[in-house]
Amino acid sequence: MNAFVLQMTSTPSIDDNINFVINSLRESRPPANSLVVLPECFACFGGKDNLNLRFAEKIGTGDVQDKLSKIAKDFQIYLVAGSFPTHSANPDKFMASSLVFAPDGKLISDYQKIHLFDVVVADSTGSYRESDSTVPGNKLAVFDTSWGKVGLAICYDLRFPGLFQALRQLGADTIVLPSAFTERTGSAHWLPLLQARAIENQVYMVAANQNGVHQNGRETYGHSMVVSPWGKVLANAERNNGLFGAELDTNKMHEIRKNMPVFNHNKFQARLK
Repeated sequence: MNAFVLQMTSTPSIDDNINFVINSLRESRPPANSLVVLPECFACFGGKDNLNLRFAEKIGTGDVQDKLSKIAKDFQIYLVAGSFPTHSANPDKFMASSLVFAPDGKLISDYQKIHLFDVVVADSTGSYRESDSTVPGNKLAVFDTSWGKVGLAICYDLRFPGLFQALRQLGADTIVLPSAFTERTGSAHWLPLLQARAIENQVYMVAANQNGVHQNGRETYGHSMVVSPWGKVLANAERNNGLFGAELDTNKMHEIRKNMPVFNHNKFQARLK
Protein backbone atom coordinates (compact mmCIF):
# COMPACT_ATOMS: atom_id res chain seq x y z
CA MET A 1 0.00 0.00 0.00
CA ASN A 2 1.06 3.57 -0.63
CA ALA A 3 0.82 5.98 2.30
CA PHE A 4 0.82 9.76 1.97
CA VAL A 5 0.98 12.68 4.37
CA LEU A 6 -0.53 16.02 3.39
CA GLN A 7 1.40 18.92 4.88
CA MET A 8 -0.32 22.29 4.95
CA THR A 9 -0.52 25.63 6.74
CA SER A 10 -4.19 25.69 7.67
CA THR A 11 -6.07 28.97 8.09
CA PRO A 12 -9.38 29.83 9.81
CA SER A 13 -11.13 29.42 6.42
CA ILE A 14 -12.68 25.97 6.00
CA ASP A 15 -13.26 26.50 2.27
CA ASP A 16 -9.64 27.51 1.64
CA ASN A 17 -8.32 24.53 3.57
CA ILE A 18 -10.62 22.01 1.85
CA ASN A 19 -9.66 23.46 -1.54
CA PHE A 20 -5.98 23.03 -0.66
CA VAL A 21 -6.62 19.35 0.12
CA ILE A 22 -8.45 18.82 -3.18
CA ASN A 23 -5.86 20.68 -5.27
CA SER A 24 -2.98 18.80 -3.66
CA LEU A 25 -4.63 15.48 -4.46
CA ARG A 26 -5.33 16.57 -8.03
CA GLU A 27 -1.70 17.53 -8.55
CA SER A 28 -0.23 14.34 -7.08
CA ARG A 29 -2.93 11.80 -8.01
CA PRO A 30 -2.15 9.07 -5.43
CA PRO A 31 -2.89 5.51 -6.62
CA ALA A 32 -6.29 4.02 -5.81
CA ASN A 33 -6.62 2.57 -2.31
CA SER A 34 -3.77 4.70 -1.01
CA LEU A 35 -3.77 5.89 2.60
CA VAL A 36 -3.80 9.70 2.82
CA VAL A 37 -3.44 11.43 6.20
CA LEU A 38 -4.38 15.07 6.81
CA PRO A 39 -2.88 17.06 9.70
CA GLU A 40 -4.55 17.93 12.99
CA CYS A 41 -7.03 20.81 12.68
CA PHE A 42 -6.73 20.61 8.89
CA ALA A 43 -10.13 22.27 8.31
CA CYS A 44 -9.69 25.28 10.59
CA PHE A 45 -6.59 26.46 12.43
CA GLY A 46 -5.11 29.72 13.63
CA GLY A 47 -8.36 31.51 14.51
CA LYS A 48 -10.12 32.37 17.76
CA ASP A 49 -10.42 29.71 20.45
CA ASN A 50 -14.19 29.24 20.01
CA LEU A 51 -14.07 28.88 16.22
CA ASN A 52 -13.83 25.09 16.27
CA LEU A 53 -16.84 24.83 18.57
CA ARG A 54 -18.91 26.93 16.17
CA PHE A 55 -18.57 24.52 13.26
CA ALA A 56 -18.39 21.22 15.20
CA GLU A 57 -20.49 18.47 13.60
CA LYS A 58 -22.18 15.32 14.81
CA ILE A 59 -20.17 12.29 13.73
CA GLY A 60 -21.65 10.90 10.55
CA THR A 61 -23.40 14.02 9.33
CA GLY A 62 -22.47 17.56 8.31
CA ASP A 63 -21.23 19.69 5.43
CA VAL A 64 -17.51 19.15 6.05
CA GLN A 65 -17.96 15.39 6.44
CA ASP A 66 -19.95 15.31 3.20
CA LYS A 67 -17.04 17.01 1.44
CA LEU A 68 -14.51 14.61 2.96
CA SER A 69 -16.61 11.65 1.89
CA LYS A 70 -16.72 12.98 -1.66
CA ILE A 71 -12.95 13.54 -1.69
CA ALA A 72 -12.30 9.96 -0.57
CA LYS A 73 -14.68 8.60 -3.20
CA ASP A 74 -13.49 10.84 -6.04
CA PHE A 75 -9.84 9.90 -5.47
CA GLN A 76 -10.60 6.33 -4.29
CA ILE A 77 -8.44 6.65 -1.18
CA TYR A 78 -8.54 5.89 2.51
CA LEU A 79 -8.74 9.44 3.85
CA VAL A 80 -7.76 10.05 7.47
CA ALA A 81 -9.19 13.48 8.19
CA GLY A 82 -6.83 14.76 10.82
CA SER A 83 -8.56 16.02 13.90
CA PHE A 84 -11.90 17.66 13.31
CA PRO A 85 -14.27 19.12 15.96
CA THR A 86 -17.28 16.92 16.69
CA HIS A 87 -20.10 17.22 19.21
CA SER A 88 -19.56 16.16 22.81
CA ALA A 89 -21.90 15.73 25.78
CA ASN A 90 -20.74 19.17 26.96
CA PRO A 91 -22.31 21.91 24.79
CA ASP A 92 -19.43 24.25 25.65
CA LYS A 93 -16.74 21.87 24.41
CA PHE A 94 -16.04 19.67 21.39
CA MET A 95 -14.13 16.45 20.82
CA ALA A 96 -11.06 16.34 18.56
CA SER A 97 -11.96 13.48 16.23
CA SER A 98 -9.98 11.71 13.56
CA LEU A 99 -12.44 10.56 10.87
CA VAL A 100 -11.63 7.81 8.38
CA PHE A 101 -13.36 7.57 5.00
CA ALA A 102 -12.97 4.52 2.76
CA PRO A 103 -12.44 4.65 -1.03
CA ASP A 104 -16.21 4.28 -1.49
CA GLY A 105 -16.76 7.41 0.60
CA LYS A 106 -18.16 5.65 3.68
CA LEU A 107 -17.14 6.73 7.18
CA ILE A 108 -15.54 3.55 8.57
CA SER A 109 -13.81 4.65 11.77
CA ASP A 110 -13.41 7.52 14.19
CA TYR A 111 -11.11 8.28 17.11
CA GLN A 112 -11.28 11.02 19.72
CA LYS A 113 -7.97 12.43 20.98
CA ILE A 114 -7.25 10.99 24.43
CA HIS A 115 -4.28 13.05 25.62
CA LEU A 116 -4.95 16.80 25.65
CA PHE A 117 -2.16 19.33 25.20
CA ASP A 118 -2.10 21.27 28.50
CA VAL A 119 1.51 22.42 28.64
CA VAL A 120 3.83 25.42 28.77
CA VAL A 121 6.12 25.87 25.76
CA ALA A 122 8.85 28.47 25.36
CA ASP A 123 7.42 29.95 22.16
CA SER A 124 5.27 32.90 21.08
CA THR A 125 2.09 31.21 22.37
CA GLY A 126 3.51 30.14 25.73
CA SER A 127 0.63 28.35 27.42
CA TYR A 128 -1.53 25.74 25.72
CA ARG A 129 -4.78 24.62 27.41
CA GLU A 130 -6.52 22.22 25.09
CA SER A 131 -8.77 20.96 27.87
CA ASP A 132 -10.42 24.40 28.09
CA SER A 133 -12.25 23.69 24.84
CA THR A 134 -11.92 19.93 24.28
CA VAL A 135 -13.34 16.79 25.90
CA PRO A 136 -10.87 13.87 25.84
CA GLY A 137 -11.73 10.57 24.22
CA ASN A 138 -11.72 7.20 25.97
CA LYS A 139 -11.51 4.55 23.25
CA LEU A 140 -8.93 3.09 20.89
CA ALA A 141 -9.56 2.75 17.18
CA VAL A 142 -8.17 0.42 14.52
CA PHE A 143 -9.61 0.03 11.03
CA ASP A 144 -9.13 -2.53 8.27
CA THR A 145 -7.74 -1.84 4.81
CA SER A 146 -6.90 -4.13 1.91
CA TRP A 147 -3.28 -3.94 3.14
CA GLY A 148 -3.67 -4.44 6.88
CA LYS A 149 -4.93 -2.84 10.07
CA VAL A 150 -4.35 0.85 10.76
CA GLY A 151 -4.40 2.40 14.23
CA LEU A 152 -5.41 5.99 15.02
CA ALA A 153 -3.68 8.53 17.27
CA ILE A 154 -3.44 12.33 17.31
CA CYS A 155 -0.49 14.66 18.00
CA TYR A 156 0.21 14.78 21.79
CA ASP A 157 -0.71 11.07 22.00
CA LEU A 158 2.75 10.46 20.52
CA ARG A 159 4.35 11.01 23.93
CA PHE A 160 2.47 8.11 25.54
CA PRO A 161 3.98 4.81 24.38
CA GLY A 162 1.35 2.68 26.12
CA LEU A 163 -1.30 3.85 23.66
CA PHE A 164 0.80 2.70 20.69
CA GLN A 165 1.58 -0.60 22.34
CA ALA A 166 -2.16 -1.11 22.85
CA LEU A 167 -2.84 -0.36 19.17
CA ARG A 168 -0.21 -2.94 18.24
CA GLN A 169 -2.00 -5.44 20.49
CA LEU A 170 -5.16 -4.72 18.50
CA GLY A 171 -3.31 -5.74 15.35
CA ALA A 172 -2.13 -2.40 13.93
CA ASP A 173 0.48 -2.68 11.19
CA THR A 174 0.43 1.07 10.56
CA ILE A 175 -0.37 3.92 12.94
CA VAL A 176 -1.40 7.32 11.62
CA LEU A 177 -0.72 10.53 13.53
CA PRO A 178 -2.39 13.77 12.39
CA SER A 179 -0.54 16.53 14.26
CA ALA A 180 0.03 20.20 14.90
CA PHE A 181 3.36 19.82 16.69
CA THR A 182 4.80 23.19 17.65
CA GLU A 183 8.04 24.51 16.18
CA ARG A 184 9.71 24.34 19.58
CA THR A 185 8.68 20.83 20.58
CA GLY A 186 8.86 19.49 17.04
CA SER A 187 12.46 20.50 16.45
CA ALA A 188 13.42 18.79 19.71
CA HIS A 189 11.26 15.66 19.82
CA TRP A 190 9.26 14.97 16.63
CA LEU A 191 11.71 12.67 14.83
CA PRO A 192 12.98 10.68 17.85
CA LEU A 193 9.44 10.09 19.12
CA LEU A 194 8.19 8.91 15.73
CA GLN A 195 11.15 6.59 15.32
CA ALA A 196 10.75 5.25 18.84
CA ARG A 197 7.06 4.43 18.40
CA ALA A 198 7.79 2.76 15.03
CA ILE A 199 10.74 0.71 16.35
CA GLU A 200 9.11 -0.28 19.66
CA ASN A 201 5.99 -1.61 17.98
CA GLN A 202 7.45 -2.60 14.61
CA VAL A 203 4.82 -0.61 12.74
CA TYR A 204 4.82 2.03 10.05
CA MET A 205 4.21 5.54 11.36
CA VAL A 206 2.41 7.93 9.00
CA ALA A 207 2.49 11.38 10.59
CA ALA A 208 1.02 14.50 8.95
CA ASN A 209 1.90 17.79 10.63
CA GLN A 210 0.87 21.41 10.29
CA ASN A 211 3.60 23.67 8.92
CA GLY A 212 4.71 27.27 9.40
CA VAL A 213 3.31 30.41 11.01
CA HIS A 214 -0.48 30.57 11.32
CA GLN A 215 -2.84 33.54 11.47
CA ASN A 216 -2.90 33.61 15.28
CA GLY A 217 0.91 33.54 15.45
CA ARG A 218 1.22 29.90 16.39
CA GLU A 219 4.25 28.21 14.82
CA THR A 220 4.18 24.56 13.74
CA TYR A 221 7.11 22.38 12.79
CA GLY A 222 6.17 20.68 9.53
CA HIS A 223 8.41 17.68 8.68
CA SER A 224 5.48 15.34 8.02
CA MET A 225 6.91 11.84 7.71
CA VAL A 226 6.49 8.18 6.90
CA VAL A 227 8.72 6.04 9.13
CA SER A 228 9.38 2.32 8.70
CA PRO A 229 9.20 -0.37 11.43
CA TRP A 230 13.03 -0.27 11.45
CA GLY A 231 12.95 3.47 12.15
CA LYS A 232 13.99 4.54 8.67
CA VAL A 233 12.49 7.79 7.37
CA LEU A 234 10.88 6.87 4.05
CA ALA A 235 9.36 10.29 3.32
CA ASN A 236 9.94 13.72 4.85
CA ALA A 237 8.08 16.86 3.76
CA GLU A 238 10.55 19.05 5.67
CA ARG A 239 9.21 22.63 5.24
CA ASN A 240 7.29 22.03 2.02
CA ASN A 241 3.50 21.93 1.76
CA GLY A 242 1.82 19.28 -0.36
CA LEU A 243 1.56 15.51 -0.60
CA PHE A 244 4.48 13.24 0.28
CA GLY A 245 4.47 9.48 0.48
CA ALA A 246 6.12 6.08 0.39
CA GLU A 247 5.25 2.46 -0.26
CA LEU A 248 4.59 0.29 2.79
CA ASP A 249 6.24 -3.12 2.41
CA THR A 250 4.37 -5.89 4.24
CA ASN A 251 7.13 -8.44 3.68
CA LYS A 252 9.80 -6.24 5.25
CA MET A 253 7.58 -5.53 8.24
CA HIS A 254 6.92 -9.23 8.86
CA GLU A 255 10.61 -10.04 8.41
CA ILE A 256 11.52 -7.50 11.09
CA ARG A 257 8.90 -8.93 13.44
CA LYS A 258 10.07 -12.51 12.80
CA ASN A 259 13.77 -11.79 13.30
CA MET A 260 13.25 -9.67 16.41
CA PRO A 261 9.94 -10.73 18.04
CA VAL A 262 9.84 -7.98 20.66
CA PHE A 263 6.04 -8.11 20.85
CA ASN A 264 6.19 -11.71 22.07
CA HIS A 265 9.15 -11.04 24.37
CA ASN A 266 7.61 -8.05 26.13
CA LYS A 267 6.95 -8.79 29.83
CA PHE A 268 5.21 -5.46 30.47
CA GLN A 269 2.42 -5.24 27.92
CA ALA A 270 -0.04 -2.38 28.20
CA ARG A 271 -3.40 -3.46 29.58
CA LEU A 272 -6.43 -2.88 27.39
CA LYS A 273 -9.39 -1.61 29.43
